[in-house]
Order: sequence, then structure tokens, then C-alpha cells
Amino acid sequence: MLDRPDLSDDDPFEELASSACNLLADSLGVRYCGIINADEATLRASSSEFYYLPDDVKRRIVDNLSDAVLTAEYDSDVTLSSQLITLDEPGLGGTLGALFFPETEVTVFSVAPAGRTIDPTRFRRAAVSALPILYRLEDLRTERHDLIKSANLLHHVEELAKVGGWEQTLASGRMLWSDEIYRMHGLEKDGNLTLDRVLALYPSPARERLTLELERAAAERSGFDVTMPIRTASGDQRIVRTVGRAEIGPEGPIIYGITQDVTSQMSAERRQWWAANHDTVTKLPNRLLFEDRLETAVLRARRDGRRFAVIIIELANRNHRTTMSGYTLPDKLMLDISARLAGVTRGSDTIARLSLNEFAIILSDVKDRETLKPALSRLQAQIAAMRREDPGTDIVANLGIAFYPEHATGGEELTRAAEMALAQSRRTPNDPVRIFDNQIANDVAKRRQTILARARDSLTKSEFVPYYQPQIDIETNQVVGAEALVRWQTADVLLDAKDFAYVLDDHEVGSAVGRSVLDSVIADISKLRTMTQRPFRISVNASRTEVLRNDFLDTFLEKTRNENLQPNDFIIEITEDVIIGVDDQTLHDKISYLASSGVDFSLDDFGTGYASLIHITSFPVKEIKIDKQFVWGIENDRRKRAIVKGIIQIARSMGLHVIAEGVETVEQQEALREIGCRYVQGYLYAFPLPFAEFAAMLEAG
Repeated sequence: MLDRPDLSDDDPFEELASSACNLLADSLGVRYCGIINADEATLRASSSEFYYLPDDVKRRIVDNLSDAVLTAEYDSDVTLSSQLITLDEPGLGGTLGALFFPETEVTVFSVAPAGRTIDPTRFRRAAVSALPILYRLEDLRTERHDLIKSANLLHHVEELAKVGGWEQTLASGRMLWSDEIYRMHGLEKDGNLTLDRVLALYPSPARERLTLELERAAAERSGFDVTMPIRTASGDQRIVRTVGRAEIGPEGPIIYGITQDVTSQMSAERRQWWAANHDTVTKLPNRLLFEDRLETAVLRARRDGRRFAVIIIELANRNHRTTMSGYTLPDKLMLDISARLAGVTRGSDTIARLSLNEFAIILSDVKDRETLKPALSRLQAQIAAMRREDPGTDIVANLGIAFYPEHATGGEELTRAAEMALAQSRRTPNDPVRIFDNQIANDVAKRRQTILARARDSLTKSEFVPYYQPQIDIETNQVVGAEALVRWQTADVLLDAKDFAYVLDDHEVGSAVGRSVLDSVIADISKLRTMTQRPFRISVNASRTEVLRNDFLDTFLEKTRNENLQPNDFIIEITEDVIIGVDDQTLHDKISYLASSGVDFSLDDFGTGYASLIHITSFPVKEIKIDKQFVWGIENDRRKRAIVKGIIQIARSMGLHVIAEGVETVEQQEALREIGCRYVQGYLYAFPLPFAEFAAMLEAG
């Protein structure tokens, strides 16, 4: 079927099709002829003289012919395309003749002058000769149309992605650029495109590096991938990423590739890095950046033979306590505290916010207790001033202090020493400032051994049990999953995981607790599957030791099969500290192997790590959980909303599922809903529940 695409007025095939019809008219000795698409009753091509007839005359002839073809009585013994259909056409002073070709559903017509009879055989022979030419023209027109569509699509893709293609023929130096490359470099298409002119836009040393990469690729037939700044011809500064490769083309060696404007992306990554390394309320470094600064301080002190102190401060407002989060401090008060801490330290010191109510300070050039006293006095004076200025604020501060190198020679060990001193200060209300010493270390060691002994005993009694915190779809208010959280159910008290961190951190006992809880979770889910067929899955936390353990996969898969469960009934939650500190390739291979067996992974506490964005591109995770520090205060904090919205958009573009943790108020829920977060968990919906209560909630919907 002849089917003309919707092309612009400069269609080069229009005139060619008209010329083919003119040849048909000449062979028939007529002035008017053409071709009609029978099923649409549209004119597809015509001789020049017919084309210039009034539109209403052409429309009338096409309609009359189309109706005649549909209503004609055909002789079944004669080929359809040999049966001439005639109509009087007084308007053109002659007889209108037509042949219908059913194979392609076209009608060929001509207008014979008055007094002349149309010879069907001659007419058909001429039509059959002309049609292949017209068919080919229509094929070419369609191909051109497709090429135009592809070119337009490529143009739009380049424009949206800010990426363009280029090619350089080495023998001639000829360069071919797409439109986006010209735009990116601020150059006009003036035909004066040379490599030297392009390189001049790259400042040194980027210019020299790009030159070297191009020369190396040409010599070695290899590729390159560089990101560097440019200054466009109009003076704008941009950052571009260029990926190229050399090979042998039809004209000899060529280098081809793409260049992308990544200015916005790099700016966004810098903002993301800042957000991932700083507390959004106080703008202070968070724990990850503090740890980096501490390691730097250790290296400098070791090199220069200096000493310094680490102080960890835990603050609480005893007049502001909630049943959900314990003693909390509102954001306004945290800003005041951070400003006061800055007032008692020097520019060379580091202040960081480690968690909701914890700060840390690295005091440089503090050698001992004596040189520490002025800073402590200033700090205690500021806390006292806060109490005086706001009688409704009853701030309590506990401090744990450790010195380098007296108490530790590594950053992690130094932090642990300060934390142990802080833990001791909590037990001595009359002495809220404690400096690490051997007695504290001995007390911690004894307490650790006592707790581990009790944990081993509790393992035999199955006192480590999973509690389930529901995950909610806020659009439907339905439970769609749950996170299994370990609890220590002793005879006297139910302990949260943070209350027995020593146990979970112990390689032997912690692994045993993990296996015991996983057994319970698998058994619980097996029971739930017999109670309801509603789709849901359970998140199970896994430590670095568990993920890397050789039998983890086999054990997990065997246990799920034994209970007639599927691996995707669960999702394994890992935090960034599971990933950091081990060989990336080893861990990547292990997680990829697990994922290929049907096990999905979730990255917990997303946004708090220094490289969370890298991890979701490097490891096959299917879900990210936005850390609660981005949720607290989101209803009033425009910056937190922007960060969370950005995380959600990135996740969606990568096909990842997103859950926001720590939702405690309706206002937080609605703020999350407004920025597109659909799945949440937190105390607003339920505290972690024992299995029986969670099962009842799931059944009740």
C-alpha cells in the first residue's frame, strides 16, 4: 500500500513522484492522471496538471473514484486490475478511467479527452510500468521519514542528556560534531573546526591531558575516559566528560566518542557529598566525616610528634522526654548548642554531630588534663548559661575524653576509648566528665565478659527473639512488609539491640544470635504464609561477618526451602559499614552471587555514609532505606525535604524501592507523601511487635 508519511513541505520525493506520474500521462497521451490510496480515499501522487487543479475538483474526483471502486460489479473470471472502471467527467471535458490493484490497494486513474476511448490493455501496461517506480519512491520517502524521526529523537536525547557525539579522521584531521557538541563548547557551525581550536577551550593542565589521551588512543588503538573543565567560546565555565576510542574506519584511523556536559551532575554530587557528610540541622560534620578528620589528625600527630584529645558529649534535656525517642532536643536547641561549641573551640579544632544527642570534638594540641581544663571550663560555662537563659531547659551533659597517644594510637580505638569513658560518666551522675583510664577499660572488659556469658546462656533458652516493625504503604494504609529486629527477652526485661551491642559485635556469639534469630524469622514467615496470602516480605539485618560467611547462602536457601519459602520472601539489609573496610571486589562477588540466587539486598541508613551513591551503583541492591535523621524535622526543614526528594528521584531512575525510616508524626508522613515517598516505617504506625501481635495486625489489615 502506498502510504505517504507526514513530511514537511520540502519533501524531495514529492517532485519525483509527480515526474513519474507525468511520464505515465505522456505514455497515455493525457494531461491528468494520478494514484489514489483506496482504503483511505486520499491522493498519493498525480501529474503536474492535475496537482494544480482546484482542491474541491481534486477532492470530488478522488471521492467519486473511491466510491466507484467500492461499488463496481467485477467479473470474477477476469483479473481485477484488468477491469476498467469509467466515469464521465464533464468538468475536465472527458472520461475518467481507473484500474484497481488489490494487492497494494491503490487505484490508478487518468482522464481521457472527449471523444477518445480508453484502451484497458494499454492503460494497465502503462500503470504496471509506473507503479514500481512510485512504490520505490514511497519506500524511500518512508525511510527518509524514519531517518528524520531518528535524527530528531537523537537530537532530543542529546539535548536532554547534554551529550553529543564526535569523530575525527586522523589522516585528514577532519572533525565531525553533532549539534550538542557545538552548543556545549559555545561554537558556531562555521566550517572552521580544528583540533587546535577545540583544545584552546580547555585550560591547562586539562588541555595537555586531553592531548595526551588522544595521542595515546591513536597510537595504541585504545580508549579513554576523562572528566575536565572547559571555558566555552562565550566564556562560560563547564565540566565535561569525554569518552573516546580509536579504530580503523573506511578512510583510515579515526577516533570517535561522546562528550557530556556534567556540570550540573558534578554540582549535584558535591551537594550530595556535603549532605552525606554533614548534619542537616547544625551543618556540622557527621560521624563519617568526623572519623575521616580523626584519622587525618592521627596521621598529622604521628608525623609531628603532637598530642590531641577527643571529647564525646552526650546532651539531654530532662524537661523534654518522649516515650518513643527518650530524651530529645529540638532542632532550634541543637543549633544553639552547636554555636556555643564553636565558641569554646579554635579554628583548628573539629566539632561534629555524631547522632541525635551526641557531639564530638577533636581538640588539637591538647597534651594532658592540665591543658584540657580551659576548654572544659568554657564548655561547662556555656551549658550553665543555657540553663540560666532558658529556665525551661534542663540540659544535662555527659563527657567522655581520651588522649592521643596516651590512650590509643588509632582513630577507631581512640573513639572507642572516649565512648567507654562516656558510658562510665552516665553511671556516675555526680561526675559527668570522665577521662579514659585503665580502670574504665577493666570495668568495660569485665562487663563485656559478663554480658557475653549471659548471652551464651540465653542462646540455649531461645531468649533472642525477632520483633517485627511493620512497613506501610501510606497510599493504601496497608502493611506491605516488616523489618525483623532482634530483642533479648530475659526473665526480667526486654532489651533493645543497642543495649547489648557487645553481644552482636562479638564474632562468635553475635553470629550465633544472628543464626538463631534467622531461624525464628523463617519459622514465623512460614506460619504467616498459612494464615494469609497477602504479598509482603520481611527485612532481615545481616552483619559483615554473616554476608561474607561461606555457608551463609547455602544455610539461608536450605532453611527457606525446608519451610516452602522463596528467597524473595525476604530482603537482606546491610549498612554501609558492612561494605566499607573489605575488598570491594570480594564483597561485590559475594553479594552478586547471593543476588543471582534470588536474594535481594537493601542498603540501610541511606544518605549517612560518605559513599552511599557509589554503593547503589556498585552493588546489586534493590532497595534503599532513608535514614531517620533525614526524616526528623522534615516537615519544617526545606533542605531535608530537598535531600530526601533527590534521593527518591535517584532511586526511581535506577528502579530501586525506597522506604523512609523513623516516621513518628503525621506531619512527617504528609511531608514524605508530598515529595513522593510512598513506603514508610516508624513509631507512628507501630513499635516493633512480637510475632503474635504482628500476625494479628497483618490479618486485620
